[in-house]
Amino acid sequence: MNDPALRPFPARATTPDAERWLEALPAPVIGIDAGERIRFVNAGAADLLAGVGRGLLGRRLDEIFGHEAPLVNLARRALASASGVAESDIALVGPGFSLGRATVTAGPIGDDGYIALVLMRATRPRSAPAASGGNTAARTLAHEVRNPLAGIRAAAQLISRVDDPDTAALAQLICDEADRVRRLTDRIDPLAALDSPVFESFNIHEALNRVRQLIGSSAPNMMIRERYDPSLPSVRGDKDQLIQAFLNIAKNAAEAVSQRADGEIAFNTSYRPGVKVRSAATGAVHAQLEVQIIDNGPGLHPDVADRLFELFASTKPGGMGLGLTVAADIIARHEGRIEVDSAPGRTAFKILLPIADEELP
Repeated sequence: MNDPALRPFPARATTPDAERWLEALPAPVIGIDAGERIRFVNAGAADLLAGVGRGLLGRRLDEIFGHEAPLVNLARRALASASGVAESDIALVGPGFSLGRATVTAGPIGDDGYIALVLMRATRPRSAPAASGGNTAARTLAHEVRNPLAGIRAAAQLISRVDDPDTAALAQLICDEADRVRRLTDRIDPLAALDSPVFESFNIHEALNRVRQLIGSSAPNMMIRERYDPSLPSVRGDKDQLIQAFLNIAKNAAEAVSQRADGEIAFNTSYRPGVKVRSAATGAVHAQLEVQIIDNGPGLHPDVADRLFELFASTKPGGMGLGLTVAADIIARHEGRIEVDSAPGRTAFKILLPIADEELP
């Protein structure tokens, strides 16, 4: 390590005791110098940033997160003020990845203008404004969604009585989805988009099979492939919410290939040997399984590629840009992560989720 740009904090910037303390923190810690270059990452930060590129030391923070990223702006404020600053509910997003949200504290380390960024990852999605108007809007939305659901479900039950097995199966799918959306609206929190996840152990393929059914019924001519690892252990999560996250991603994929005669979506699952991520809540390290949703569409539009998971980032006519934001929030509250690889002809969303302790091989 002879290149000065790749050296960690110099001797004057920290003491051995300080570095040992920073390294021992379960929360991710990133140390940067006055030029915004990364000079230190502890084990938690190395786990968090494992999928966003190699060679973190010596790289500028904005090379990873983007020039106008909230984390970069917070670091610049701390560097400019030479004092501690903090901000809650920061989106940890960059070009092609979403790592959830975090409360970030930035403070000076030593005498050479270095600062340390301590990231306490959020286990809930960002909260809506606490004003009574926001509460009323959330309750009104839930009420207005539930009303037509009851009619949809009743109509589907009538349709299910026909003798055609295929029609009956589709009608049952409508009933099941109406029930799932009803459960989600029943748990709307006035201070958040959704309430905390209700965790249970289940096979991830159960959620993906539901998504496959929904996508297949809305686009019957599209090829859908499955490459599942049958030996995967269970995950602990909220099945309804994970179905919603996968569905939001898969719907984007289906729209991307809708104009292709050979449009195709693939659902892949695999165990990620050697990949373990530290829990923000407990500091424990968990093995990961991976879900991939891949399409053969034109690739991400350059206008949104760098802000894919930001609210209202959409190039679709009439699009709200909410689907991937909601998906990222749901995956974040499951202490997972989303990474994206995109090029013309292939876009792959990779979702990593922790395997429960009792399921570790």
